[in-house]
Amino acid sequence: MRMAPILALGLAASALAAPALAASGEDANQQAPASRQDRLTSAQSYLPMPTMSASVLKRYQTSGTLVVDMGIDIQDASLRQHAGFNEPRLHDALRTALSTYANVYYHDHTEPDPEAMTRLFQQAVDRVLGRPGAQVLLVNIIYQSHMANN
Repeated sequence: MRMAPILALGLAASALAAPALAASGEDANQQAPASRQDRLTSAQSYLPMPTMSASVLKRYQTSGTLVVDMGIDIQDASLRQHAGFNEPRLHDALRTALSTYANVYYHDHTEPDPEAMTRLFQQAVDRVLGRPGAQVLLVNIIYQSHMANN
């Protein structure tokens, strides 16, 4: 008796999956959408980083959020491979650097300073990779205010 609901669920799932599989077979010749890296550059040396954000604190309250899109250009293939193996450490170091910028260097409701951000990001990348040779490239910086009174 307990097998009947499981069997019915399995049949329903396979019935729904069949049209999707048939459609994917027809569309196999179409090109997949461009990845984020392909949209930014075609350079093999470019390593895109995920979008990062950090809260801006003012008097123990969140007054806004800084959002940054960036990547790292690494010409040296061995260093690029090393960076690929250490991507989680790079992400952590870059998020820490952004948080440091947002809460130490950034003054609320002013323009973010790309040079100061790049300097902090570059120091973090060089520290994780163990040597210079990677160049931080900022793509986009956004500040979003959270306070309605400002």
